[in-house]
Amino acid sequence: MKRDKLFKKYYRSPYHDYELSETLSVLDDKGRSPDICFIYSGRNRGKSYEVAMQCLADAWYDDKKFMYVRRHESTAFEIEGYFRDKLDLIHDMTDGMADGVMVSSGELKLFATEEVNGKKKRVPIKDIGYYMPLSLQGKHKSEQFPDCYRLIIEEVLTLDPYLSLESDRVLNLISTLERNKKPGEFKTYLVSNTVTIVNPYSKAWGLNFGKTKPGEVRLTKLYLGSYDENGEERYYLIAGHYLKDKDALSKEDLAKNRNRVKTSIASNKWDEARFFLTFDINDIRNYEKLETVVFEWDDVMMQGDILEVPVNLKKVIAFGEEPSDITMPMLFIRRKTTEPLPGTRLYTNSAERFDQYTTKGFKLLYKVDVYLETITKRGWVAGADNLTMNDWDNIFKKLKLLT
Repeated sequence: MKRDKLFKKYYRSPYHDYELSETLSVLDDKGRSPDICFIYSGRNRGKSYEVAMQCLADAWYDDKKFMYVRRHESTAFEIEGYFRDKLDLIHDMTDGMADGVMVSSGELKLFATEEVNGKKKRVPIKDIGYYMPLSLQGKHKSEQFPDCYRLIIEEVLTLDPYLSLESDRVLNLISTLERNKKPGEFKTYLVSNTVTIVNPYSKAWGLNFGKTKPGEVRLTKLYLGSYDENGEERYYLIAGHYLKDKDALSKEDLAKNRNRVKTSIASNKWDEARFFLTFDINDIRNYEKLETVVFEWDDVMMQGDILEVPVNLKKVIAFGEEPSDITMPMLFIRRKTTEPLPGTRLYTNSAERFDQYTTKGFKLLYKVDVYLETITKRGWVAGADNLTMNDWDNIFKKLKLLT
């Protein structure tokens, strides 16, 4: 089947409503198309299928191989599993010549199934790419991949531990694969569900996940500290594309009191691993603020206000009960997008911050630190929304581990 007919057929699917061209067509001030596409959303946008389909087609029709990358070493079953939902596509693309994708010694191949002596056997018919675990990237940096023009990295954002210097490993891998290719020939696709905005890529590459809205493509130039053939500093153009949820409920339906799943199982909300106590900021705005602290990790900041609230605060807000005369301290967390005011207690992992009220990590140096530790240990913490609390919880745990 010809390429245009193949895509016309699969683009008719009601489950397919994202095209890679939506990301690649956003150009910078020099008319340059993105070199790196960081595509992220909920689980219902077909982004992985679209990227894989484009790379499979490039390999079959144009002999442009791709490299498929996972964070850690994987079994052949796991690697081949990435392509199992594309068997019909592969069959149509190859006019029935191929039945699927197999991996052998780090190489990806289209295969046909043949029966030999009553047993089915997979016979390779075309080399289409490579597989590599990112954790072993350093062992391959001197190798040559002259026929590899695409890089796919899946599940980029994770709640599990990232690799040491992970964003640098990816850049080193890109540098290896794009060697001896013309500008714009090599493309990298980083694909992920909306897991957490706390990650090593956002600050290292200037992506600002926390400030990007659904539907927005944010372009970033990552300069490389070397000259190109025109005597200008080389850079990678990165497109951070936050795909909008096609099935998002209207404000009217969201307001209906229904027993809904509160995680991102079927939406493009960022994953919320735990449930926390939350209050609308307008409901707690008038309570006395005892102190303000700021938690920072990479390019994400959270403001923590220590408030004096009545012990029956939940009933006051939910049922209009009279506030109790007995009060308690509560740490209220919200996102912060402006610089901390002078004199604000700041816990951070940034080496750029330096003053008498800033420490690397969460350290017990001032009375407010001890006070804050007591409050958090007792669980007297609430936030503006559950996603904010999950991100703060992630940041706070990291800060406490810093030495």
